[in-house]
Amino acid sequence: MAFSFSVNPARGWAGLYEMTPDHHAILGPVPQVPGLFLANGFSGHGVMHSPATGKILADLILNGTSSLVDTRALSVERFAEGRLIEGSVVL
Repeated sequence: MAFSFSVNPARGWAGLYEMTPDHHAILGPVPQVPGLFLANGFSGHGVMHSPATGKILADLILNGTSSLVDTRALSVERFAEGRLIEGSVVL
């Protein structure tokens, strides 16, 4: 059975649901690339978390640490080191 239909690009959309393997953001410096900082993996929560993320990244860039949260748990190295964050609820 063959189907024939047309696609109207004006009536459709697509997007990525950006998530990390453990469903938590990556936040902080990339050790192999001095001066490169990551703030990704939030997917739809990025807009809600952006004020705190901006403050945390500014702290990391200016001071090397943040007074809001210990960002070591969210480092990019956690994947290579097997330190994934375990959680039971993912939205």
